[in-house]
Amino acid sequence: MMDPSPSLPQRMSALYQYHNAPEVAPAHGLEYDDNVYPSSDKYPVLRESPASAHDRYNRHAFDNDNRPPRIIFGMKIKTFLVVAAIMILIVVGAAVGGAVGGKQLRDQHEADMFNNATSPSRPSTASASSTYNAPVPTYEPLSDCPDSDNTLYTSSFAHISDTSTLTTSSNTSHASAGLSFTKHCALSNPITDKAKLTSAFVYSFSDCVEVCAAYNYWADSSECSVAVYQSNATRPANCWIGKIPELKASSLKPKDGIDVATLEE
Repeated sequence: MMDPSPSLPQRMSALYQYHNAPEVAPAHGLEYDDNVYPSSDKYPVLRESPASAHDRYNRHAFDNDNRPPRIIFGMKIKTFLVVAAIMILIVVGAAVGGAVGGKQLRDQHEADMFNNATSPSRPSTASASSTYNAPVPTYEPLSDCPDSDNTLYTSSFAHISDTSTLTTSSNTSHASAGLSFTKHCALSNPITDKAKLTSAFVYSFSDCVEVCAAYNYWADSSECSVAVYQSNATRPANCWIGKIPELKASSLKPKDGIDVATLEE
């Protein structure tokens, strides 16, 4: 056997003692460790830790559970449940309040309708109408009879100048117009429907005579020869003018309340 020398590699294991091949020293780093270590012929047993509890969703909850919490609409489950409960209470409260308020409003409306139906109706201050009624003067037509009986009356048209705005376009002098009348009181009406020229509602005997004079003025004639005035007549007329040639007041019968004016020849 060769002397061991520090300069030569040494045999590290008994594995090479019974090998027929030439002995070769292992290279550096390939040494074999033939030390005996204690061992066991049983398989290792892994013990599972029992579940410490069950959560509300029937899943095992472990002490070292590192899973992230459940998120609903950006909130944890507990926070979401609290918010949902508050919202439900608000909706239910609003519905109940609306129902109660609506019932009270209906009851109040029915009470108001009942009070209006039982209360006496107020008189209407104005009635709707599609027609226009002109205001009626409050004063009554007057008569100057019997003071004016058998007096001469000359129309105001006799004092109008020929150059005034009331002259006709032909600038006539209206010399033929009958403008002077004699008033008579308490005589019967001589005008028939055939003789009537027109009618009007006036407020004095003189105004009625002016209607007849105006008719003659604009016609430049003496066609209107009589004017009859009845002060107590109602609308639409209390003055009538007519054409009765050569009428004489002496031919008329007396009649209270009727005044007659005849044209002067």
